[in-house]
Amino acid sequence: MNDCIFSAHCVEPICDRACSRYVQTSYLLERNGIKTSSPVFKRNSKNFEVSIDTLDEAKGKIRVVEAQQTAAKAELLTYCAICQNWQNSRLHCNVYNLKFSKFLEETKRSWSTRGDSDDLEYMRIWSKSASVLIISNIDYINFGDFESQTLLNLLADRQDPELTTIVVSPKTSMLVGKGMFFSRLQQILAEAVAKK
Repeated sequence: MNDCIFSAHCVEPICDRACSRYVQTSYLLERNGIKTSSPVFKRNSKNFEVSIDTLDEAKGKIRVVEAQQTAAKAELLTYCAICQNWQNSRLHCNVYNLKFSKFLEETKRSWSTRGDSDDLEYMRIWSKSASVLIISNIDYINFGDFESQTLLNLLADRQDPELTTIVVSPKTSMLVGKGMFFSRLQQILAEAVAKK
């Protein structure tokens, strides 16, 4: 079977796509927008080792991973988290990559439509309940009070030793914004930067 992430290690003589490993990992990959054509499947083993070490170090904490190619790094961390956490997920989104710019856009759109879209509702649910949350797409946000407070609240809600939260960011000093909430956000993110 060529679209199962475990096909290279599968011991089943015939794949009927009914095993729990395939069903649960496929569900998590789909929820996170990782297609079988994704470049993440072509990465070398060193990339995976570094990402797994990052996930292990971040377990139960809030960490910031600074990267030049933030989208690719977020997808790699999400994929590795799925490989580590698919068991017993019971088709719950226990690993989620929250694309923060889309989350902000959907939130602002809900103000004019007088109600949350299904996408926004699921983003909120999964960002609060996922065992591993990867927050990405903060690169091009101009952080005002609303944007800063939204991310600060999200991080505060996830301060729980059962939850892992990783923010994938360019260098935190390169983030753009203003105001006291932005200053506080930059301080929190700078303190959470993962050691290399």
